[in-house]
Amino acid sequence: MKPLSSIKTFSLVLLVTTITLMSILEGKNSPFHFSAFGQGAEEDYKKYDIVLLSHSYVGNFFTDELIGEILNNGTATIKAVEMTAIFYDEDDETIGSADSGTSPYTINPGDTASFTIEVFDEAVKANASSYDFTAKWKDEFLSNNYFIRLAGGDISDDTSNDGDDEEEDEEES
Repeated sequence: MKPLSSIKTFSLVLLVTTITLMSILEGKNSPFHFSAFGQGAEEDYKKYDIVLLSHSYVGNFFTDELIGEILNNGTATIKAVEMTAIFYDEDDETIGSADSGTSPYTINPGDTASFTIEVFDEAVKANASSYDFTAKWKDEFLSNNYFIRLAGGDISDDTSNDGDDEEEDEEES
């Protein structure tokens, strides 16, 4: 077995030291502690909390729209919120997405903001049966990104006639 050179040994020690230091710094109060999608430590869950208050899918002639309202239920101001709708077909396969910002741009704790996501994609308009949301935002200093997934809903079929089929079937008999 060939001995390691001093440069390789130094590199290996530096790597192990860095990994050890990062694992120590990943404590609860460390600025380096972030889970997937940029979500921070436990106190960030109280600090940054977005609640979807309402949403509805509206089919129009040229473009469909998802209209909704969110609440900043956290304790910190958030900015640059981007709402994304992810559309699924009947088999729960993703078929597309669309996004939009909120109004207002800055949402203080306890305040609400509205959004309108326009859907232009004909394949989505024709085949979507449900949708979910993601919300991405920045802290008030625009330095950190945050993300949350929010439950959406089903897209109702406008061609349904709410049980009138039975009457039509009786008339045809």
